[in-house]
Amino acid sequence: MQVWSQAATLAKNALTNDGAFLIFLEIRYYGLATVRLVRNTDDVKWQGVTWTRFPFALETSSEDGKTIPSMNLQISNCQGMIQQYLQKYNGFCDADVKIMVAYSKNLENPNPEFELDYIVQSSSYDEEWIKFTLSASSELINRYPQGRYIADFCPFRCGDIRCGYTGNDVCVNTLKSCQVPSRFGGEPGMTTTR
Repeated sequence: MQVWSQAATLAKNALTNDGAFLIFLEIRYYGLATVRLVRNTDDVKWQGVTWTRFPFALETSSEDGKTIPSMNLQISNCQGMIQQYLQKYNGFCDADVKIMVAYSKNLENPNPEFELDYIVQSSSYDEEWIKFTLSASSELINRYPQGRYIADFCPFRCGDIRCGYTGNDVCVNTLKSCQVPSRFGGEPGMTTTR
């Protein structure tokens, strides 16, 4: 759980407030200087760098428990500034995107009040907006660990080079149906409890 600073907590709970919670957007792509934008009317100096004021919008993310969560990000395409990067750098696909929130009256604190990390899955643009589909990092897409140990199940496809079988019979990936038991890829020593 991320703990907010005392200044941000007091501002969030106050009835009136002359500060604002600013949204910072950092896009990092291989071989490119980092793009740093802030949703504000003025440029903001924070974390020792200047963040460029730029209009952008975040849509709420949806989670159904079956697919990797994603979020849509729209950045203004004014003067084609970001569009030229899209055209030059493969649409920013696989770029790292960091979304951070900081309180405007507490910018001397370099730590964001809230931070989310995403990766660009797809991008498109028109005359008005550049649209990104952001998703969780790729570590969640790949199985880890790569292999699994399952009792009485062979991970090799029947007939491939690791299996070694060259006949016409079909194997259903169990030790009983294995045509070359000496090359069985499963874990026959494991026991299961039911």
